[in-house]
Amino acid sequence: MTRWIAVLLAAVVLSAAAALAQQPPTDQQRELRSRIEERFDVVPLTDALALRPKTPLRDVRLIEIAADGGVAINGEPVTGRELREQLGADADSVIRLSQMDADARRALFTATQPAPPAQEPVEAVEPSRPDPRSPEPVSQRRRSSGDRVQIFGDVRVNANESVAGQVVAVIGSVRIDGEVGDQVVAVLGSVDLGPNAIVRGDVVSVGGRVRRAEGAQVRGGVTQIALGDAGLPVHVRWPDEWWGPMYVFGGFGAVPRLIGSGFRLLLLIFLAGLAFVIARPTVEAAAQRLTDNPVQATFVGVAAEILIVPTLILTSVILAITIIGIPLLLLMPFVILVLLLMALLGFTGVAAAVGQWFRRRTGLGTAGSLADVALGVVVILLPLLIGRLVGIGGWGLTPLAFLLVAAGLAVEFLAWTAGFGAVLTNAFSRWQARRTAKLTPPPVTP
Repeated sequence: MTRWIAVLLAAVVLSAAAALAQQPPTDQQRELRSRIEERFDVVPLTDALALRPKTPLRDVRLIEIAADGGVAINGEPVTGRELREQLGADADSVIRLSQMDADARRALFTATQPAPPAQEPVEAVEPSRPDPRSPEPVSQRRRSSGDRVQIFGDVRVNANESVAGQVVAVIGSVRIDGEVGDQVVAVLGSVDLGPNAIVRGDVVSVGGRVRRAEGAQVRGGVTQIALGDAGLPVHVRWPDEWWGPMYVFGGFGAVPRLIGSGFRLLLLIFLAGLAFVIARPTVEAAAQRLTDNPVQATFVGVAAEILIVPTLILTSVILAITIIGIPLLLLMPFVILVLLLMALLGFTGVAAAVGQWFRRRTGLGTAGSLADVALGVVVILLPLLIGRLVGIGGWGLTPLAFLLVAAGLAVEFLAWTAGFGAVLTNAFSRWQARRTAKLTPPPVTP
């Protein structure tokens, strides 16, 4: 008899608890639920409740409230003080939610989900193969932690990828077809959001456009600072018959290309000036060689540029197949670095020679050798800069801009080639002079 009474009491207690859990939420609980859903994505788990911030919240990616009321941020348990430090004003709502009973907490959010509609029975059909063109489900996406940053290039997040951090492209564009957990930023580029894109932070484009397909989700704000809004024809649309060589002008706006060329001019002036200060005798010898015989220096430079890559590859293969030569492979990066330094010294010599010639022809008076180097760099890149400047005028001036840019690139390539040949010719002449001096016997004194 006592056993039956205990079973009856337990059934009454369980029924009362279930009835209490099924009671509709109070006004305070509804207010708490709306405040939580406004700031977080609620994900009910088996024995816990997960909150995922809709907007970036410092380093907080996931908040877990256990059945016993314990709170963990990013998998690490936290105290009430640590919770307030990391969540700020949202900490009170999370604390109130953690103080509720586990069943009441689960019922508070499951009550907001509508019941699935009744479906009529259908005939069993043979399962069809999935369409390869359909996007992969979220659970099959490759997840990567950290940020994805690219400078001087584009960034793409495919449909089967999920990036937990930020996606940033500097002087490049961003294409999002998957999921990004933080903000997406493109500096001097555009942001393209595909129909299945999910961005949980802000989307910012400086110097480009934000193109958002139907179905793309952005939980944060969208900011677009386009240079074209200031009246500059940055985005140029070419007629179909102009595709081909002129496609190079359609990827970026005219103003960003002009700014990039200006930065490169300043960088070359700095590097050439530094090379002149460090290796002035070599630079002056290259400038003198170019003044005496520019055709020979250019021919040697072209021949060296054609042969240098096959020579390096053949040398690496020979060293790799010999046991003794394997350690020498470690010197190949230093060989490439030396060749690049020789090319820079030769370009500096060309700039010095061009600067001296231009100063004499225009009657600018006397100037220091370092000033001649800077002036020579400006003269070498002048056709390119003029072409970039003409390109701002719109697609009507594109043929002229294309010719000027092509001429500018050709002049700069010729300067690098002739300078490299001049340095190689001087090095060979010095080596030959030393070899002749060693082979020549000293004069016999009577």
